[in-house]
Amino acid sequence: MNLSEAVEKKAVLLDCAAADKEELLNELIDAAGRSRRLKDVDAAREAIFEREELSSTGMGHGVAMPHARLRDVQFPVLGFARHVAGVDFEAVDGEPVRLIFLLLTPSSNPELNVQLLGKLSRMCSSEENRERLKQIDKPRDFMAFIHEIDAANGFPD
Repeated sequence: MNLSEAVEKKAVLLDCAAADKEELLNELIDAAGRSRRLKDVDAAREAIFEREELSSTGMGHGVAMPHARLRDVQFPVLGFARHVAGVDFEAVDGEPVRLIFLLLTPSSNPELNVQLLGKLSRMCSSEENRERLKQIDKPRDFMAFIHEIDAANGFPD
C-alpha cells in the first residue's frame, strides 16, 4: 500500500502549537476523527495513549510515529502534524519532536502496520526529507511530497 493512500487530508496539521505531547496527540487524533475511516475516536485515543505508555514513539531526529491497530478501522488512517518549536516526546535521542505521523491500521492486518511504519521510517531517515517536511506550506504540498516519496520508492499510484 502507498503512503498516499493512507493519508487523511483532514488530519494534516502544519501549524500545530500544542503545549505538550498529550495536547498534540489529542489534536492529531481529533483531526483524524474527522475521517469516515475512523469510527471510534475514543478507542483510537485510548490505543495511542496506551502505546505511548509502553514506550515513546519518538524515533529521533525530531520525528515521532505514534501508532495503533484498531478493530473498527478497515482502511489505514495516516495523519501528520508539524510543530515548529518542537515538543518533548521522550524521544530516543532526547531531542524535541517537530514531525509527527499518526498511523491507525486495522487490527486484522498487523503486517500492514509494519509495512507502513517501515515506509515512514525510510522516508524520515533522510535529512533532506525531514527538512522538506519542515518547509511545506499547504496540505496539498504535503500530499504532493508523499506522492513523490511513493513514486521514488517504487510505490506508484
